[in-house]
Amino acid sequence: MAGKLIMLACMWICAGIFLGFGLYARRRKDPMWFWSGEQVPRDTVTDVPAYNRAHSRLFLLYSLPWWLGGLLGLAHPLAAAIVAVLACTAGLAWLIWSHGTIEKRYRK
Repeated sequence: MAGKLIMLACMWICAGIFLGFGLYARRRKDPMWFWSGEQVPRDTVTDVPAYNRAHSRLFLLYSLPWWLGGLLGLAHPLAAAIVAVLACTAGLAWLIWSHGTIEKRYRK
């Protein structure tokens, strides 16, 4: 049972981090960056509130498999591990692709 609780904690910590990114992006007045360290100048974004909302949705959606994986891990640890691997691979690729789409839509 301890292993299942550790998996739940790890998955939900990841989920909470991405949820926090999403909530933070929604409240920012300046353009949100993609956590790579590169700041986005305000004058390069056509609609800052919409740009930040798009990033907020991006991170909030990415947190969902982590929340689900944590719950799933209580009954099926292997299934939770598969969810985590998919979130780390395909989910990360989706995250990068979606960020590129947001950049194309809102950057000048």
